[in-house]
Amino acid sequence: MKTVLGLFALFFETSKLRLSQAMAYRLNFILHTLISLAFSSIGPVLQYLIFSQTRGFPGWNLKQIVLFQGILLLHLGLRSTLFGALHYELPQLIRQGQFDRLLLKPYPAIGTILAGGFDANHFGSILAGTAIITGSVLSTGMKVGILELGTFAALILMGLFLYMSFEILYAAAVIILVRMGRLYDIMGMLHKFGEYPLEIFTPAVRLFFITAAPMAIWVNYPAQVLLGRQHIHIWYSLICAVLFFSISLLVWRKCLGKYTSAGG
Repeated sequence: MKTVLGLFALFFETSKLRLSQAMAYRLNFILHTLISLAFSSIGPVLQYLIFSQTRGFPGWNLKQIVLFQGILLLHLGLRSTLFGALHYELPQLIRQGQFDRLLLKPYPAIGTILAGGFDANHFGSILAGTAIITGSVLSTGMKVGILELGTFAALILMGLFLYMSFEILYAAAVIILVRMGRLYDIMGMLHKFGEYPLEIFTPAVRLFFITAAPMAIWVNYPAQVLLGRQHIHIWYSLICAVLFFSISLLVWRKCLGKYTSAGG
């Protein structure tokens, strides 16, 4: 517990430092936020065009899919803010041999890496997602109580927890491969499957995203909770997310044992 609290404190201090660095050029920071906000609106607009020209997604009407998009933007904004810096900083640490110093710190190396992932350039997506979710709930008259809000917040946190597991696997791969090349793009393409309603997939693929890679907790299940359509599959995904995290740590430890300084 002391280690976990220490890592949270480290993350908080790192985040304050990087936010201060971003705010040093305030116009640049504001432009980044506005551009992020503008690009975030593209998703809901595309969904509207899809629904107006096709039959849409099975089991989802237009207002519900807009809510889905709002939750997606919130999830993408949060994970990019919390872990966005990791993708370009970690490979440099490995290639330049600076990863060694992390092994000398009092905290686990992977915890230190994750605590330094804050990126201040994605607040626009968080703002856009929050606004769309709030507008959708108010416009559709959903009955969202404390229980639903608590479950929704817990699922959002568990979704970030699962994404952190993918980041640990990414870090483990960097240890072995040093230069990732297009492998990270492949991981990004896999993550894309979690950005669509489960109903569009076949039963076998749906089961895969509920259990083996439970990305259903990223957007699907938080949306279902707000819509009052909770399902027992939520518990399956939560349990599988914890198992996935445990496996990612085992893979990290295995790969860390093969680390050689300066990426050799």
